[in-house]
Amino acid sequence: MAAAAKKKPTWQQVLLIAIVCTLCIMVLYPFWLLIVKSFKDYDQELESFLSLTLPLHFENYLVAWDYVKGSILNSMFVSGMIAVTTVTLSAMGAYAFAMYSFKLKNLLFSACVSLMMIPSILTLSSKYILVTVNLKLFNNFAGVILPQSAGLLPFGLLLLRGYFASIPKELFEAADIDGANSVYKFVKIMIPLTMSMLTTLLLMNFMTSWNDYLWPLMVLRDDTLFTIPINLQSFTDRFYHMTNYYAPALAGYVIVSIPLLFLFGFTSKQFISGMTSGAFKM
Repeated sequence: MAAAAKKKPTWQQVLLIAIVCTLCIMVLYPFWLLIVKSFKDYDQELESFLSLTLPLHFENYLVAWDYVKGSILNSMFVSGMIAVTTVTLSAMGAYAFAMYSFKLKNLLFSACVSLMMIPSILTLSSKYILVTVNLKLFNNFAGVILPQSAGLLPFGLLLLRGYFASIPKELFEAADIDGANSVYKFVKIMIPLTMSMLTTLLLMNFMTSWNDYLWPLMVLRDDTLFTIPINLQSFTDRFYHMTNYYAPALAGYVIVSIPLLFLFGFTSKQFISGMTSGAFKM
Protein backbone atom coordinates (compact mmCIF):
# COMPACT_ATOMS: atom_id res chain seq x y z
CA MET A 1 0.00 0.00 0.00
CA ALA A 2 2.79 2.42 0.90
CA ALA A 3 4.57 1.78 -2.38
CA ALA A 4 1.35 2.17 -4.33
CA ALA A 5 0.58 5.42 -2.55
CA LYS A 6 3.82 7.01 -3.76
CA LYS A 7 3.28 9.35 -6.65
CA LYS A 8 5.34 8.91 -9.74
CA PRO A 9 7.43 11.96 -10.63
CA THR A 10 5.91 14.06 -13.37
CA TRP A 11 7.81 14.89 -16.54
CA GLN A 12 8.19 18.46 -15.30
CA GLN A 13 9.94 17.22 -12.15
CA VAL A 14 12.19 14.91 -14.18
CA LEU A 15 13.06 17.78 -16.52
CA LEU A 16 13.82 20.06 -13.58
CA ILE A 17 16.09 17.45 -11.97
CA ALA A 18 17.88 16.93 -15.28
CA ILE A 19 18.45 20.68 -15.67
CA VAL A 20 19.75 21.01 -12.12
CA CYS A 21 22.11 18.06 -12.56
CA THR A 22 23.38 19.49 -15.85
CA LEU A 23 24.05 22.86 -14.24
CA CYS A 24 25.86 21.20 -11.33
CA ILE A 25 28.07 19.29 -13.75
CA MET A 26 28.82 22.49 -15.66
CA VAL A 27 29.83 24.20 -12.41
CA LEU A 28 31.87 21.33 -10.93
CA TYR A 29 33.59 20.18 -14.14
CA PRO A 30 36.05 23.12 -14.30
CA PHE A 31 37.02 22.51 -10.66
CA TRP A 32 37.65 18.85 -11.44
CA LEU A 33 39.89 19.79 -14.37
CA LEU A 34 41.69 22.39 -12.26
CA ILE A 35 42.60 19.89 -9.55
CA VAL A 36 43.38 16.97 -11.85
CA LYS A 37 45.57 18.94 -14.24
CA SER A 38 47.51 20.56 -11.38
CA PHE A 39 49.06 17.16 -10.54
CA LYS A 40 50.21 16.24 -14.07
CA ASP A 41 53.46 16.57 -15.93
CA TYR A 42 53.78 17.27 -19.63
CA ASP A 43 53.54 13.62 -20.78
CA GLN A 44 50.53 12.87 -18.56
CA GLU A 45 48.79 15.96 -19.90
CA LEU A 46 49.16 14.66 -23.47
CA GLU A 47 48.20 11.06 -22.68
CA SER A 48 45.20 11.60 -20.39
CA PHE A 49 44.11 15.17 -19.90
CA LEU A 50 40.71 14.46 -18.29
CA SER A 51 41.41 11.75 -15.72
CA LEU A 52 43.66 11.57 -12.68
CA THR A 53 47.02 9.98 -13.44
CA LEU A 54 49.78 8.52 -11.28
CA PRO A 55 52.24 9.44 -9.99
CA LEU A 56 50.99 12.74 -8.68
CA HIS A 57 53.45 15.57 -9.26
CA PHE A 58 53.38 17.62 -6.08
CA GLU A 59 56.40 19.55 -7.28
CA ASN A 60 53.98 21.63 -9.34
CA TYR A 61 52.70 23.08 -6.10
CA LEU A 62 56.22 23.86 -4.91
CA VAL A 63 56.92 25.76 -8.13
CA ALA A 64 53.62 27.62 -7.87
CA TRP A 65 54.12 28.45 -4.19
CA ASP A 66 57.51 30.04 -4.85
CA TYR A 67 55.88 32.30 -7.41
CA VAL A 68 52.61 33.28 -5.68
CA LYS A 69 53.49 33.38 -1.98
CA GLY A 70 54.32 37.09 -2.04
CA SER A 71 51.15 38.04 -3.88
CA ILE A 72 49.03 36.11 -1.37
CA LEU A 73 50.24 38.41 1.41
CA ASN A 74 49.62 41.44 -0.82
CA SER A 75 46.08 40.33 -1.62
CA MET A 76 45.32 39.52 2.01
CA PHE A 77 46.42 43.00 3.05
CA VAL A 78 44.62 44.83 0.22
CA SER A 79 41.43 42.76 0.43
CA GLY A 80 41.36 42.92 4.21
CA MET A 81 41.77 46.69 4.25
CA ILE A 82 39.09 47.15 1.57
CA ALA A 83 36.65 44.88 3.39
CA VAL A 84 37.19 46.45 6.82
CA THR A 85 37.10 50.01 5.49
CA THR A 86 33.95 49.41 3.47
CA VAL A 87 32.08 47.65 6.26
CA THR A 88 33.06 50.30 8.83
CA LEU A 89 32.00 53.25 6.68
CA SER A 90 28.87 51.47 5.42
CA ALA A 91 27.80 50.63 8.96
CA MET A 92 28.32 54.19 10.17
CA GLY A 93 26.46 55.68 7.20
CA ALA A 94 23.63 53.16 7.35
CA TYR A 95 23.23 53.79 11.07
CA ALA A 96 22.82 57.51 10.45
CA PHE A 97 20.32 56.99 7.63
CA ALA A 98 18.32 54.41 9.60
CA MET A 99 18.22 56.00 13.08
CA TYR A 100 18.24 59.76 12.57
CA SER A 101 16.08 62.30 10.78
CA PHE A 102 17.73 65.24 9.05
CA LYS A 103 17.13 67.45 6.04
CA LEU A 104 17.44 65.86 2.61
CA LYS A 105 18.04 62.43 4.16
CA ASN A 106 16.11 60.51 1.51
CA LEU A 107 17.65 62.56 -1.28
CA LEU A 108 21.18 61.92 -0.01
CA PHE A 109 20.51 58.22 0.40
CA SER A 110 19.04 57.98 -3.10
CA ALA A 111 22.06 59.83 -4.50
CA CYS A 112 24.45 57.40 -2.79
CA VAL A 113 22.57 54.31 -3.92
CA SER A 114 22.18 55.64 -7.47
CA LEU A 115 25.95 55.38 -7.87
CA MET A 116 25.42 51.62 -8.16
CA MET A 117 23.65 52.24 -11.46
CA ILE A 118 26.73 53.77 -13.08
CA PRO A 119 28.91 51.12 -14.80
CA SER A 120 32.39 51.20 -13.31
CA ILE A 121 33.97 51.14 -16.78
CA LEU A 122 32.55 54.62 -17.47
CA THR A 123 34.49 56.17 -14.59
CA LEU A 124 37.67 54.14 -15.09
CA SER A 125 39.63 56.86 -16.91
CA SER A 126 38.63 59.69 -14.58
CA LYS A 127 39.30 57.52 -11.54
CA TYR A 128 42.72 56.63 -12.88
CA ILE A 129 43.59 60.31 -13.41
CA LEU A 130 42.33 61.20 -9.93
CA VAL A 131 44.35 58.47 -8.22
CA THR A 132 47.59 58.66 -10.20
CA VAL A 133 47.83 62.37 -11.10
CA ASN A 134 45.93 64.28 -8.43
CA LEU A 135 46.44 62.03 -5.41
CA LYS A 136 49.89 60.72 -6.45
CA LEU A 137 48.99 57.16 -5.45
CA PHE A 138 50.35 55.37 -8.52
CA ASN A 139 52.11 52.07 -7.70
CA ASN A 140 50.81 52.27 -4.15
CA PHE A 141 48.47 50.00 -2.18
CA ALA A 142 46.45 53.05 -1.13
CA GLY A 143 45.69 53.69 -4.80
CA VAL A 144 43.97 50.30 -4.91
CA ILE A 145 42.32 50.34 -1.48
CA LEU A 146 40.69 53.80 -1.45
CA PRO A 147 38.89 53.71 -4.84
CA GLN A 148 37.75 50.12 -4.36
CA SER A 149 36.39 50.89 -0.90
CA ALA A 150 34.51 53.90 -2.27
CA GLY A 151 33.05 51.79 -5.08
CA LEU A 152 31.67 49.19 -2.66
CA LEU A 153 30.11 51.71 -0.27
CA PRO A 154 26.74 52.22 -2.05
CA PHE A 155 25.87 48.53 -1.89
CA GLY A 156 26.88 48.39 1.78
CA LEU A 157 24.66 51.37 2.59
CA LEU A 158 21.72 49.83 0.75
CA LEU A 159 22.15 46.45 2.43
CA LEU A 160 22.69 47.71 5.98
CA ARG A 161 20.19 50.56 6.12
CA GLY A 162 17.17 48.28 5.81
CA TYR A 163 18.69 45.81 8.23
CA PHE A 164 19.48 48.47 10.82
CA ALA A 165 15.99 49.97 10.50
CA SER A 166 14.46 46.62 11.49
CA ILE A 167 16.11 46.68 14.93
CA PRO A 168 13.50 47.60 17.60
CA LYS A 169 13.67 51.29 18.46
CA GLU A 170 12.78 50.55 22.10
CA LEU A 171 16.34 49.33 22.71
CA PHE A 172 17.76 52.72 21.76
CA GLU A 173 15.06 54.61 23.65
CA ALA A 174 16.00 52.68 26.78
CA ALA A 175 19.66 53.53 26.16
CA ASP A 176 18.70 57.23 25.82
CA ILE A 177 17.03 57.08 29.23
CA ASP A 178 20.24 55.65 30.68
CA GLY A 179 22.19 58.54 29.17
CA ALA A 180 23.96 56.63 26.41
CA ASN A 181 25.43 58.68 23.58
CA SER A 182 25.32 57.87 19.86
CA VAL A 183 28.71 56.16 19.81
CA TYR A 184 27.78 53.89 22.71
CA LYS A 185 24.48 52.91 21.07
CA PHE A 186 26.21 52.18 17.78
CA VAL A 187 29.07 50.14 19.26
CA LYS A 188 27.32 48.38 22.14
CA ILE A 189 23.82 47.84 20.74
CA MET A 190 23.71 48.03 16.95
CA ILE A 191 26.96 46.25 16.10
CA PRO A 192 26.37 43.14 18.29
CA LEU A 193 22.78 42.79 17.07
CA THR A 194 23.77 42.98 13.39
CA MET A 195 27.04 41.07 13.51
CA SER A 196 25.79 38.32 11.18
CA MET A 197 24.96 40.82 8.43
CA LEU A 198 28.20 42.71 8.96
CA THR A 199 30.15 39.46 8.66
CA THR A 200 28.25 38.64 5.47
CA LEU A 201 29.10 42.03 3.96
CA LEU A 202 32.73 41.71 5.11
CA LEU A 203 33.11 38.34 3.39
CA MET A 204 31.43 39.54 0.18
CA ASN A 205 33.67 42.59 -0.04
CA PHE A 206 36.77 40.53 0.72
CA MET A 207 35.97 38.07 -2.06
CA THR A 208 35.20 40.87 -4.51
CA SER A 209 38.52 42.62 -3.90
CA TRP A 210 40.43 39.31 -3.76
CA ASN A 211 39.33 38.50 -7.33
CA ASP A 212 39.68 42.01 -8.76
CA TYR A 213 42.09 42.14 -11.68
CA LEU A 214 41.62 45.28 -13.79
CA TRP A 215 42.09 48.11 -11.27
CA PRO A 216 45.20 46.71 -9.50
CA LEU A 217 46.66 46.01 -12.95
CA MET A 218 46.25 49.68 -13.87
CA VAL A 219 47.64 51.10 -10.62
CA LEU A 220 50.43 48.70 -9.62
CA ARG A 221 53.67 48.35 -11.57
CA ASP A 222 56.18 46.91 -9.08
CA ASP A 223 56.27 43.09 -9.13
CA THR A 224 56.56 43.00 -5.35
CA LEU A 225 53.19 44.80 -5.03
CA PHE A 226 51.22 42.58 -7.42
CA THR A 227 48.03 41.03 -6.10
CA ILE A 228 47.05 37.44 -6.85
CA PRO A 229 45.10 37.91 -10.12
CA ILE A 230 47.91 39.93 -11.71
CA ASN A 231 50.64 37.59 -10.52
CA LEU A 232 48.79 34.44 -11.58
CA GLN A 233 48.10 35.83 -15.03
CA SER A 234 51.76 36.71 -15.47
CA PHE A 235 52.85 33.33 -14.12
CA THR A 236 50.43 31.46 -16.40
CA ASP A 237 51.56 33.24 -19.57
CA ARG A 238 55.25 33.01 -18.75
CA PHE A 239 55.24 29.34 -17.75
CA TYR A 240 53.11 28.22 -20.70
CA HIS A 241 55.39 29.96 -23.18
CA MET A 242 58.35 28.14 -21.67
CA THR A 243 56.86 24.65 -21.21
CA ASN A 244 53.62 24.50 -23.27
CA TYR A 245 51.52 23.20 -20.38
CA TYR A 246 49.63 24.72 -17.47
CA ALA A 247 50.03 22.34 -14.50
CA PRO A 248 52.12 24.56 -12.14
CA ALA A 249 49.97 27.57 -13.01
CA LEU A 250 46.81 25.60 -12.19
CA ALA A 251 48.43 24.51 -8.94
CA GLY A 252 48.81 28.21 -8.19
CA TYR A 253 45.09 28.71 -8.68
CA VAL A 254 44.39 25.91 -6.21
CA ILE A 255 46.76 27.42 -3.66
CA VAL A 256 45.22 30.89 -3.79
CA SER A 257 41.75 29.38 -3.33
CA ILE A 258 42.68 27.88 0.03
CA PRO A 259 42.59 31.15 2.06
CA LEU A 260 39.05 31.85 0.84
CA LEU A 261 37.95 28.32 1.73
CA PHE A 262 39.34 28.72 5.25
CA LEU A 263 37.74 32.16 5.58
CA PHE A 264 34.36 30.86 4.50
CA GLY A 265 34.73 27.84 6.77
CA PHE A 266 35.24 30.06 9.81
CA THR A 267 32.47 32.51 8.88
CA SER A 268 29.96 30.23 7.14
CA LYS A 269 27.56 30.20 10.09
CA GLN A 270 27.45 34.00 10.29
CA PHE A 271 27.34 34.29 6.49
CA ILE A 272 24.32 32.00 6.11
CA SER A 273 22.61 33.64 9.09
CA GLY A 274 23.14 37.09 7.61
CA MET A 275 21.88 36.09 4.17
CA THR A 276 18.76 34.38 5.45
CA SER A 277 17.85 37.03 8.03
CA GLY A 278 18.55 39.79 5.52
CA ALA A 279 16.11 38.20 3.10
CA PHE A 280 13.32 38.65 5.65
CA LYS A 281 14.30 42.00 7.14
CA MET A 282 15.10 44.04 4.07
